[in-house]
Amino acid sequence: MEIRPLRHDEVGRLIDDLWLPFAEEMAEIDSYNELAADARDHAFSYKRERVQDDDVATFVAVAGEEFAGYVEGEYRAPPPVFVRGPEVYVEGVYVRPEYRREGLAGDLMDRIEDWAVERRCRRVSLDVNGANETARKLYEKRRYSVKRHRMVREL
Repeated sequence: MEIRPLRHDEVGRLIDDLWLPFAEEMAEIDSYNELAADARDHAFSYKRERVQDDDVATFVAVAGEEFAGYVEGEYRAPPPVFVRGPEVYVEGVYVRPEYRREGLAGDLMDRIEDWAVERRCRRVSLDVNGANETARKLYEKRRYSVKRHRMVREL
């Protein structure tokens, strides 16, 4: 399986084959993640912009001719009041169900972590849904630790 940068002309495939299924799975876990009716259209323009941004990296795992998974990260410099140094924030990691339990999510995380090192980052951070036990276990196994708890109150 090859893990490589997403090409500009592959944004539609990324959205249809990986991003929408990922978003739908997250909505099943928590209604907070429910998609708008026109989510695909907005995702298209958003992802196209991000593919052109040097501070964003999207890597896809390719099996034959199909996308098996992806990871996206964004380089973030801290405000000048902190000494913590830059980091890469992982926007999303997704592996299609038929490719799960083969270590692919870990391989994708390795790739985005390598990109963070290339960018001279001191850490990688991410958010994970509290109900997504599988993802939490993956990150804990990779020695990610909880630094903050995001709390949400419905109004």
